[in-house]
Amino acid sequence: MNQNLFQSGIEVDEYVRTISNYRSFVRGLMNEPEPNDSHVADFRSLTESMSTPLRATIMTEDWCGDSACTLPILARFFAELGIELRILRGSEHPDLKERYERDGVDHIPVISVWDGSFTEVVRWVEAPASITAKKEAWKVERPQFTELYARQKKDPAAAKEFATLYRSLLDAMAEWYRDGGWDDVTAESVAKLRAR
Repeated sequence: MNQNLFQSGIEVDEYVRTISNYRSFVRGLMNEPEPNDSHVADFRSLTESMSTPLRATIMTEDWCGDSACTLPILARFFAELGIELRILRGSEHPDLKERYERDGVDHIPVISVWDGSFTEVVRWVEAPASITAKKEAWKVERPQFTELYARQKKDPAAAKEFATLYRSLLDAMAEWYRDGGWDDVTAESVAKLRAR
């Protein structure tokens, strides 16, 4: 990461305004979460000795359901901390995407916090463990989800059915995030920072 790459990222408002997937869904969630005050205080305390300014990036794509659900809390969390946030689409930044892949990261979103010299100080990936477990259980109850996903690129009917099913998953995910998942996002971020 460097200043030019960071500045090439998209600010949150512009990203929400320009996404082509789930725009109304994301817009509807953006003002809902309230960052946990103790997580904000812990994160601030753990980073106070680091070189500044701290910056944060989210590498993602706008078709990603976890991004759609985590962006609202991450945007509010970093704003509360006074940490500038940029969103970078992996498809537009292949070098950054390859860097994460070399580290074994093959899911999105990838959230990184960088210190003043653009050294990564914490990384958090995809979704909190609580949400991952709920997603897996949801998919087990709907085996057609995986089957439709495999067929969707070559079968328009499967693609349409998959899109409908995926939207129902998104709606379920939004409820899970409202019911503690947003807190888990920031708690896990703090825990990763504490463990570094």
